[in-house]
Amino acid sequence: MKWKRQGEALLAPVKLTDGRAGSVVLVGARENPKGAALVFSGGTESDVETVPLTESLHLLSPVQIIEILCMQERVYGTSGLTPPAQFAE
Repeated sequence: MKWKRQGEALLAPVKLTDGRAGSVVLVGARENPKGAALVFSGGTESDVETVPLTESLHLLSPVQIIEILCMQERVYGTSGLTPPAQFAE
């Protein structure tokens, strides 16, 4: 995944299992229910859905889920995992 920082958030584009394109947005630790969300088109050009990651796992592949959770822990978690150099604070 190609992660980029936007303010305090991390974003990465994803291809959903149903073929749509979306973005993952990370803003906090895994313990925070709103720490990660999936943003994608809801059907019309102006209709955008934002769904907590825990409610949208069926739209992601297992590999995507693992990478999202690892990045979330590395950047916002307290486990001691080293954050990627480009996102180290």
